[in-house]
Amino acid sequence: MKRMFVVAALVSLAGGAQAQSFTVLGNSFGAEALVSVDGRLLVPPNGARMQRLSADRWMRAQDPSTPQQWYDDAGRLLREDRGYTEYQERFVLRQAVPGDPLWKAFIKPDGDPTGGWGVVDALGQVRLPALKDGEWVPLAVPDRVLWNPQRGPLRFHDLHGHPVMELDERQFQWVAGPFAGRPVYVACSVQVPEHCNVLDEDGTTLFSDDIDALLPVSDGGWWLRQGELWRRVDAQGRATDIARYQQDGLYPRYRQYGGTAGRRDWPEQVHRHATGSPDDTPEPGWLMADGHFAAQRGNVRLDYCGGRWQVLDKEGAHPPAAAPAALAVVLDEPDAEQRQAPPWRVRHPTDAETAAVLDCDGKVIFAPSGVTRFDAVGSGLLGRFGDEPSPRLWWDGRTAYTVPAGMAIDNGHVTPPLLLLWEQAAGVNRLYNLARGRIVGRPFDGVVRMDADRVVFRRDGRLGMMLADGSEPVPPTSTDILPWGTDRTWTRRSLEGGDEELALLDANHQVLLRRRLLFSGVELQSTWQGDVESQPLTQLNLGTMRFADGEYFVQQWLDRNGQVLLSDISCPALGNGPPSKGKGVLLGRGWRVDSVPTRPCKLPRALLPVLAGGDVTDAMRVR
Repeated sequence: MKRMFVVAALVSLAGGAQAQSFTVLGNSFGAEALVSVDGRLLVPPNGARMQRLSADRWMRAQDPSTPQQWYDDAGRLLREDRGYTEYQERFVLRQAVPGDPLWKAFIKPDGDPTGGWGVVDALGQVRLPALKDGEWVPLAVPDRVLWNPQRGPLRFHDLHGHPVMELDERQFQWVAGPFAGRPVYVACSVQVPEHCNVLDEDGTTLFSDDIDALLPVSDGGWWLRQGELWRRVDAQGRATDIARYQQDGLYPRYRQYGGTAGRRDWPEQVHRHATGSPDDTPEPGWLMADGHFAAQRGNVRLDYCGGRWQVLDKEGAHPPAAAPAALAVVLDEPDAEQRQAPPWRVRHPTDAETAAVLDCDGKVIFAPSGVTRFDAVGSGLLGRFGDEPSPRLWWDGRTAYTVPAGMAIDNGHVTPPLLLLWEQAAGVNRLYNLARGRIVGRPFDGVVRMDADRVVFRRDGRLGMMLADGSEPVPPTSTDILPWGTDRTWTRRSLEGGDEELALLDANHQVLLRRRLLFSGVELQSTWQGDVESQPLTQLNLGTMRFADGEYFVQQWLDRNGQVLLSDISCPALGNGPPSKGKGVLLGRGWRVDSVPTRPCKLPRALLPVLAGGDVTDAMRVR
């Protein structure tokens, strides 16, 4: 790895608000620099790549000349280690403290020739020790983890890495446990599968039975399953009643596997046989965490709506009812899709009922005449009339809008208050403004980008931009248009001779910057301030330019006014090699870093105006 040299002094940040920074990979460096959003060099590229770990934490990989290092967003060195830590996937502990993320990692301490797999935090500090030939596994309980070796017994540990229990899977199958607040395990003999022991962490057998699943009850007892039948037992495994509770879908037999800590294996519905006989009339209901059976009324299912679990009558004879609190305790946490779902449900049409939308209490809140189908899109619904093949109705959860006959709403471009329509007879797209209740603007051929304020459209092979009122502040003359937030827009268009014009427009679509370039690749640059990601900069690829001494490749980072913040220059390589094989320069506001400080690249005088934000000339074109 090449050594780097910083010409300008680094300015340190003292206290105050968190810094906003980003990384720059020099094309000829093979290493990244950390730079502040105002252009100050925070960490020079004198090591290797940098990795964003979490809020206010960066890690720079080890290099032969530098140890592994951890920085904050201001570029302050927080820790360094001459060992080696390779971060892998996140290690998520149940009920972990927010803001304290952990990772699985390959750890090789300084002086250790082999290393092992452990768990580290965002500063590279070891939370669970590095062990060989296996992996750490988080459990559903908050205070236990598992070391799962490639060979040898399973080893359970507390969160300090201290061993608390071993289980040899050559002799025993791990069926259940540990449980939250109850460090108890179920192990069944491999030789005699019907013989299972319930063990504490001292190795004491609490009781033995034929166990396919075990779930904790709040009074210290258990729900115990054999085959498809559950029964209630006390802490010593003795039955507390004669009833049996049948869980469907387990035939011929399904044995739970350990590590689930009970919650995700809790049966959603069972049928109670009061005397334990299969001749009993089965009574549907749920097993509760407090040990009792809650009977259900009718044929029901569970649903998550409006932030709560509900019991729904499948026949619709009764309105939805809130799930009992004791039942909600044992249900799985709603997934992201359930949490984000709108607080209503669609009733599809039948011979007896029309299509409608119902709230979480089962009351009809929207039932338009003639609609035969609803499709959920975002936070609203698209509706089709009669036997029409495409939707013409949009309902946003409060108000319904119907577009003219002969039009079809594109379900991939619904960004209220704007809808993209397809005019079938003319074969063109139209823009519909819900707030104005009508089609706006001229027709166009297709859409490249669309949001609630504007559309980047294609007409006659070129791109333009239309606003919500139908006006076209950017006519269709561009090869690319990139909106940048709500008040900036980049445009590119071809010029005679093969050059390109790059322009930056402000909120009123007035030109802030116009440059003539050989080539311009534009990409928005993410920066970080704590856990907030934003895009206040643009990365600009200027391509390769020829000068008297060879070819130079240049990329730049520009602020929101189009001013150059930083340039990365790859100088000519020896012979006919590409610039990426040559020496490199990072050039900022008042500072410079060379990849080969003992033989720095001398930049051509004719290149300097381009680096300052100027135009290229025809003489710079690579022919």
